[in-house]
Amino acid sequence: MLRAEPEFAPVVNRRRVLTGGIALAALAISAPACSSPPAPSAVDELEEQLTLARHDSELATTAAAGTDQQVGRALKQVAAERSQHAEALTTEIKRLAPTSTSSTPTDWATTPPSAPPPPPPLASVVTSLKASADSARQLASTSSGYRAGLLGSIAASCTASYTVALAFGAATS
Repeated sequence: MLRAEPEFAPVVNRRRVLTGGIALAALAISAPACSSPPAPSAVDELEEQLTLARHDSELATTAAAGTDQQVGRALKQVAAERSQHAEALTTEIKRLAPTSTSSTPTDWATTPPSAPPPPPPLASVVTSLKASADSARQLASTSSGYRAGLLGSIAASCTASYTVALAFGAATS
């Protein structure tokens, strides 16, 4: 007597594949809604650094007018370096987001007021450079690649400016 082989239903059939595919699609669509809000973009963080660089440059330029020749030269050098930082940051922002509305270095110049305020003291420039160095250092520690190097370089430059280039003037202000 011959025994008939039992029939086996296939483990995977077309209906199960379609049902699984629909379930995965629903999961993929709903998963982003359950995640945390996105971190601030690198462009926003770099634009903050750009604002600090421009502010420091303007502050150092203004402070140079109210000091002696030696301190004035050092302040003008600091202003030039911070302008270069602003240019490098603008270039990086444009690389990251070509459609960014970030202004070019020439766009941030403002018309001078009719009666200029007195130049800020050297201590104000030093305080601003310290804040900029700390901000760039913290951001560099969370960045990677070229951006981390750029921010680390900016932090080092600001630190050198207030500890070395402007150290002699701290006693005169």
